[in-house]
Amino acid sequence: MSKPAFGFDPATAIGYIGQTVFVELVWEGDPEPIWRLKHIVGVVLPVQGVNEVGYFLTLPVIGSADFPDEIYFDSINTIRAVRDRHAPAKVLDRLPVPQLFQGHAELKEGERRHA
Repeated sequence: MSKPAFGFDPATAIGYIGQTVFVELVWEGDPEPIWRLKHIVGVVLPVQGVNEVGYFLTLPVIGSADFPDEIYFDSINTIRAVRDRHAPAKVLDRLPVPQLFQGHAELKEGERRHA
């Protein structure tokens, strides 16, 4: 797999602060990319001789964390801002449903069934 060629200029990177994003991460030597849903709470820009690669400071959308995680710019293959608060559910709706849950397809809209 080739190294991601996604670059950030300072204005673009700073523009993501406060956004919720889907981010596709890839690393050299890893066969599969991973997707994460994150809140971007800060950015550290590269400074020659100090910090060669910039990164985002992120918090998880689901769950909590005491401190932000770093997502380095050079590991980002794709990043998309989530402007619709229902977008994560729309993406999940497109994923194949395991056979275990397909038995509930006869439910009518708005109806719930509990195990």
